[in-house]
Amino acid sequence: MCGRTACTLAPDDVCKACQFKNKQGKSIQPMWRDAPGSMQYYPSYNIAPGAHTPVLISSKHYEAELEEITPRIVQPMRWGLIPSWHKGAMAEKTYETNNCRAESMLQKQTYRVPLQKGQRCVVLADGFFEWKRSKDSKQPYFIYFPQDPPPGSSDFKMGLSSSHSQDKADFKTAKDDCNLQIKSEMKTGITEEIKIKTGITEEIKIKTGIKEEIKKNTGITEEIKTECGQSADSIDSKLKEIAVKKEIQDPKMDGSDQKFLPRLLTVAGVFDVWNPPDGSEQVYSYSVITVDASPAMSWIHDRMPAILTTDEEIEEWLDYGNIAISKAVKLIRPVECIQLHPVSTVVNNSRNKTPECVMPIDLSKPKKSASSSMMMNWLSKGKPKASQSHDPSHDKLHDEGEPVAKKMKCS
Repeated sequence: MCGRTACTLAPDDVCKACQFKNKQGKSIQPMWRDAPGSMQYYPSYNIAPGAHTPVLISSKHYEAELEEITPRIVQPMRWGLIPSWHKGAMAEKTYETNNCRAESMLQKQTYRVPLQKGQRCVVLADGFFEWKRSKDSKQPYFIYFPQDPPPGSSDFKMGLSSSHSQDKADFKTAKDDCNLQIKSEMKTGITEEIKIKTGITEEIKIKTGIKEEIKKNTGITEEIKTECGQSADSIDSKLKEIAVKKEIQDPKMDGSDQKFLPRLLTVAGVFDVWNPPDGSEQVYSYSVITVDASPAMSWIHDRMPAILTTDEEIEEWLDYGNIAISKAVKLIRPVECIQLHPVSTVVNNSRNKTPECVMPIDLSKPKKSASSSMMMNWLSKGKPKASQSHDPSHDKLHDEGEPVAKKMKCS
């Protein structure tokens, strides 16, 4: 079962996080396509059925020109499939289609018809929520792909991964090494003493007494007009060569810091396109395909989404033209490669959409009871604030209307 998800990335970042390599090994980024009409995707830590969320589909479902640009499209779709053959208003659909059981999806008309048309999709999310039920309570958990840092952690919210931080440190070391190498190769006719002025301009003293100004960008000399023959191009090329060899990327090479993007959960789904009888905009909607829970999940719930774990699986599920549904259904099975942590019960209310919904909590710490919280609130309201305490001097005013000054004892 899947009844709540989180997806916090902006549209551009969703596409970046879905980058993949084609058969030639070239990295390709899917294209974002807005949903028809006013239906929009709003990033949120707590998404309930009925909302529009990002869905990955083959560009073959659209005009041929799009397929030439990119083989995949990301488009927001409504969570809760509305069959193309549905009559009447959207609200008149009385049956639940948020989830689609894999065991019966080829028997039920609601899902069989779109699957036969090749309308397979991949639902994208940071992760999903599931509740472990006990005798008198329900404890929510957040489930996602294993990654460092995990969703909800302080590093995750800052948008920095430990590996990315190390890359930045490695590149700084590479720059320092390169600068030392360049300095050592300078001709003896040039002094190596550099005076820094305001952190931007450097002066290099040459024996002839001529001073040349060198402007620095990201701490690397860009222009050296001396007889040593060292040029800005040679310096930049050496730095880039080092970066390539180390397989790291300088976050300032393109003028902006690289943003850490989480690995999005990729879930198999089925979608359909409904044309409202009133002639309004088409509605794209989907259902999440579910399977029996794996051992990693079964202690919380007996069902779980059908997660696609590799890009090869995603490609096969989306490629309805070459992969028949009879073969594609073999991709639908329980998986073990998930990570989870308990979260606050604030997520129980879908109106709560703060980061607290995905932040890990410690279940060993006792929870405050509702009665104790009410008592503390009552006591805090009963105490008068210092600013509200009565001051007798305010009762008596001078003729000018000013309060009588308090007498201060002299020391």
